[in-house]
Amino acid sequence: MSAATSSIDTPQRTGFQVSDPVAAATKIFAGTIVALDALGNANPGADAAGLKVRGIAQEDVDNSAGSAGDLRVLVKPGVFKMNNSGTHALTEAHVGLKCFVEDDNTVSSDKGTNSIIAGTVLQVESDGVWVDFSIGVRKPVALAITSSQNATAAASDLATTEALANALKTNYNAAQVDIVAIKAALVAAGIVI
Repeated sequence: MSAATSSIDTPQRTGFQVSDPVAAATKIFAGTIVALDALGNANPGADAAGLKVRGIAQEDVDNSAGSAGDLRVLVKPGVFKMNNSGTHALTEAHVGLKCFVEDDNTVSSDKGTNSIIAGTVLQVESDGVWVDFSIGVRKPVALAITSSQNATAAASDLATTEALANALKTNYNAAQVDIVAIKAALVAAGIVI
């Protein structure tokens, strides 16, 4: 998919609204991914350095002729159905894992150039991907593993750490699937809306 050129009616499940200042010379369309820059200004979601995803725009805001903060945009975190990448499509194997911003209305399995995390994949359907854009600002975390031993010890430490990380990831993914199933059962029973 390409970047939006007009408003999008993005299906939604949950969340609440926040208001963020819009970056200078920027237009944001309703139904698209909003990300904050280093100064805390809202921008259309993109694979651009320093952006941190905030949620989905609830209105069109045209600050094309304005300075940063002249206008604000209502942004809603929560679970939304986004377009799936045509080149790096998400599949059921990605459920419970992070997905990345491709453009302001498309998510991808590929980290792109800047590793801008969109959210967590909850479900993949033929017409899109349900993504949890939880409240807060996400930013990639770099991990450096060092060892006071020689290079062989460092390689061993890394292999052990990777094995532990993979085991944790497997358990996390299983827990996420269970949580989604429990929530669906509660909704079906009318206990939770």
